[in-house]
Amino acid sequence: MILRKLISAFGATVMVVIPLSILDQSGVGLFFGMYILPINLIYGIPSSIFTDFLTRRAARLRRLAVAGLLHVFLGALFVLLPTLLFDAGNGNWLTNITNNSFFFITAVVSAFIFWCFDEALKSEWCGDLRRKCLGILKRIGDMRV
Repeated sequence: MILRKLISAFGATVMVVIPLSILDQSGVGLFFGMYILPINLIYGIPSSIFTDFLTRRAARLRRLAVAGLLHVFLGALFVLLPTLLFDAGNGNWLTNITNNSFFFITAVVSAFIFWCFDEALKSEWCGDLRRKCLGILKRIGDMRV
């Protein structure tokens, strides 16, 4: 499970950094990637494990929906909570969230992509692909040169 979460964290980071790097070619995307990856590793993985724990007994479709919403909610909470706690003296809370909209959107999109990677890696299709790749690698290893 931890390996799946690590792959999801790296995949979400890459999928967020690529569009940022394409949109701003001055290296800002890689700069944000230096911050997004540790956040995904330190906050995203435990949040995803917590989400899996909460939704472990739900039916398939309901679990997917609830897990997706929880991932997005916890991603949004990562920006909302510090904004509401530390920027409260600078005006109303709506203005502060609007000022941090880039970080809010990045956190929500990253959480959603993390969830997509995690669910894809859990799927039967990915399991079949993994088994086929391992079978091919085994056949290659059995061949003598």
